[in-house]
Amino acid sequence: MRNAKIFLVEGERKLTPMTETAYVKEDDLQALLAYYPDLLPGDQINPDAPRHWLLVARELGVPGNDDETGRWSLDHLFLDQDGIPTFVECKRSSDTRSRREVVAQMLDYAANGISYWKINDLRNAAEGTAQKSSKILESEIQKLVGSEDPSTVDEFWEHVEQNLKSGKVRLLFVADSIPTELRRLVEFLNEQMIDAEVLAVEVKQFIGENQQKVIAPRLIGMTETAREVKRKTTNWDEFNSKCTQETSRFFKNILDIAKERGHTIYWGISGFSIRLNVQDTVASIAYGYSPNIFQIFFGHLPWSDEQISMLRKEILGFKIFKEAPKTLSVNLDEDNIQKAEEAFKVMMQRVEAAANI
Repeated sequence: MRNAKIFLVEGERKLTPMTETAYVKEDDLQALLAYYPDLLPGDQINPDAPRHWLLVARELGVPGNDDETGRWSLDHLFLDQDGIPTFVECKRSSDTRSRREVVAQMLDYAANGISYWKINDLRNAAEGTAQKSSKILESEIQKLVGSEDPSTVDEFWEHVEQNLKSGKVRLLFVADSIPTELRRLVEFLNEQMIDAEVLAVEVKQFIGENQQKVIAPRLIGMTETAREVKRKTTNWDEFNSKCTQETSRFFKNILDIAKERGHTIYWGISGFSIRLNVQDTVASIAYGYSPNIFQIFFGHLPWSDEQISMLRKEILGFKIFKEAPKTLSVNLDEDNIQKAEEAFKVMMQRVEAAANI
């Protein structure tokens, strides 16, 4: 609705009308977010644990490959207290570009930022931003996470790196008015994604006759369906209840092996992944889905094509897997289950050896 009004209460009976007014320049909105990050409504994003923000940088370069520093420029990168990278793009409602173009641009930023940002570069960018405001970055991080322990600073950046590498990010479209088409796209993407959040924020401004100004942010896209998707993960008991006796034994064996080796088990909606730290990258190397699907995965390994090809050829030597570009998959049965366990052990051992684990 255009030219909507709210009323500022002054005293007991005086109401001052304030009219919704578009931002003159996109930079006005960007500057507001940089100075007042709480305009991103962290309490609406997570009512149980409201989000708080640290600005890494405005106009942060996003590389398109390992050799670039910035093919694109992201309006803002924020981090919340859990180290979740939050990509922010600002647009005025008068922006005539298609909604699909705006979404595609953000997805480009996210895909390439996740792939090519280096944690030291982000840390340096945050340091520079803090210095411009005469702040000390370490102190700002300690306030963000609610701890006076200096060791939490390095832990915080480790969380940032892990979140980035595993694709646990938040994408925020910010505008003075979110059009219906963009709202539908945001809601759809947020309901489909598990690790990533895709949201929009309307930051409306209302101006009164004496140039009084009120800013009112409102979150869009966090539907109840999306909240349920983000919350809903399976666990061993639920997963195991859908397995046969043979596949239950197989999955328990490989999970026990991974745990004994100190690796991470991540539970999703319908299955699990086994994750290793490989050359500063969190790499999923295997997936399991009830009742009987097992996959070996190569897509996260930060290796050369030749190294991956050699390992892939070795796993294919068990002659039980179906091939896909980044995945080898098998439907487990009594004839192949022993070979599948042996293949998993080979995969884990080769990755551990290359990572010097």
